[in-house]
Amino acid sequence: MRSRLAVTFVFTAFVAAIVLCLGQVASAAPSVRRGDVSVSHTRSSTARPSSPAAPEIVLYDQYNNQAVSESETSQDFETANDAKDSFAADDFVVPSGQTWSISGVDVDGEYSTTGPAASVNVFFYMNGAGNLPGTLVASRPGQTYVQGPAPGDFVVTVSPAVVLSSGTYWVSVQARQDSNTAGQWFWHDRSVQSNQGAAWQNPGGGWGVGCTTWTRRTACPLQGTAPDQVFRLNGTIVPTSVVVTGFGASPTARGVMVSWSTAGAAEALGFELWRQRGTSRFRKVNRALIPAHPGVRAARYSFLDAHSRQGGLYRYRLRLVTLSGATYWIGGATARVRG
Repeated sequence: MRSRLAVTFVFTAFVAAIVLCLGQVASAAPSVRRGDVSVSHTRSSTARPSSPAAPEIVLYDQYNNQAVSESETSQDFETANDAKDSFAADDFVVPSGQTWSISGVDVDGEYSTTGPAASVNVFFYMNGAGNLPGTLVASRPGQTYVQGPAPGDFVVTVSPAVVLSSGTYWVSVQARQDSNTAGQWFWHDRSVQSNQGAAWQNPGGGWGVGCTTWTRRTACPLQGTAPDQVFRLNGTIVPTSVVVTGFGASPTARGVMVSWSTAGAAEALGFELWRQRGTSRFRKVNRALIPAHPGVRAARYSFLDAHSRQGGLYRYRLRLVTLSGATYWIGGATARVRG
């Protein structure tokens, strides 16, 4: 799966727009050309998606203050339009003393036509020079999603979950979508700024508007004046005494092998593994607690779920049990088993 980055794009009733048509850039009314059909661009509903299902919580929330008729294209196009691959990004802060396990991203967006996106690419960056995206810390291409309150709204599953300690980070969400068959996808702008303003880049320069490296979005040509993007992050808060460095699930002939690793497990008694098949409820897999390796040294764990041999999509959640008896959800992973 390709994981190319996206372009930012704005449509308003009073601002010239870029038209995607066989790799050419033109000045036009707010519309996008797909083949020989010109389709007006309209904004999506401002409704919020439902709260994440337990055990997840909303970790960070910018799903509000939607700007009027402003949105940015953030898309991994088909090969013929690789030069137009581009992305938008916005920042968030993990508070001091916390570690987050991010297992979902909700995004307010819209399609130029009907879509849909084939999948969603999600990237996380450290805060870098000039308070813009810096070092890439996690890449999750080809993520699955379900439609939110309106077409173009994404409720994305981030698998495996991304674990981040306290600090400032950036998230980029990009539609993997062919414009010649499905049109474009746009990430809706937010009229209120939180932290630094959103960023934008088009590494291939195919839009002909500069900003081929990370730039404040509002400083780039033909971008809107609204400073941020509309999104929220879902997951769990991890105890700082336990550092999970990896969590994954892989189908085998005997079932699904679930593996995880820790950089330290002070105060940890053990782990519980929970499984969901399809849309059913999560159920605990292990009868006995999986004991933790005490201390601060790195450790690896694995558990064979021999009951996950039927075809379908399996989701796993890991729950930490501390010496005091408190429990915390600290990771998520997905495995698809062929029937």
